[in-house]
Amino acid sequence: MVSNSEARLEAMITIVDHRLEDVLLNVYKSNNLPILLLTHGKGTAKSVVYEILGYEGQKKTLSISIQTKAMSDFLLKQINDHIDFSKTGTGIAFTINVSSISSILSKICIKADENLVIGSEDMPLASKEPYHLVVTIVNSGFFDQVMAAAKKAGAGGGTVVHARGLGSKEAMKYLGITIQPEKDLVLILTPKEKKLAIMESIMHEVGLNTAGTGICFSLPVDSTIGVND
Repeated sequence: MVSNSEARLEAMITIVDHRLEDVLLNVYKSNNLPILLLTHGKGTAKSVVYEILGYEGQKKTLSISIQTKAMSDFLLKQINDHIDFSKTGTGIAFTINVSSISSILSKICIKADENLVIGSEDMPLASKEPYHLVVTIVNSGFFDQVMAAAKKAGAGGGTVVHARGLGSKEAMKYLGITIQPEKDLVLILTPKEKKLAIMESIMHEVGLNTAGTGICFSLPVDSTIGVND
């Protein structure tokens, strides 16, 4: 493994309206992004439309990539040049520092950085205040409850991605829960000062001792675009 002291690497998460998926992918392909995962999410639970990380919308394209910080900054500017994040319902993008990664993946990211011609024009990316990504994993169908609890604590919105859970016998024994395969992965971007209250509210409503059997954690966010400070 290598640490980010050798080469600072970041994970970049981008969530955009699904109609902008081709635009987003064209940016990635034109810059030969080394590592990219693509999935889809939505901002609706039953018939209620929630704000998706600060804006309204339904079907979403969610991408996760890993690259050097310099490449992250460059890609964020490229994405911002091709997608107007000031328009309601467009999307959001942010980066999270990667503390360590396998040596082979690190070399791939560094090589991609070396092969990329980065211009000198800068774009302000840091938020006016620190943001955190609150990640909640609950049984499928509990997105409504997660967002209701989060909104009571001041959250602007969240997006949901369907996932599959695999639980160990130890978890069932010590936590007293049954691991259901269908899960909702809920992502909420929030100012640092609201993080704790949001997490406590979510755990009160859909925590391990509820039908939602939820767990919750947060990650500090570095650069952002599309956030209404």
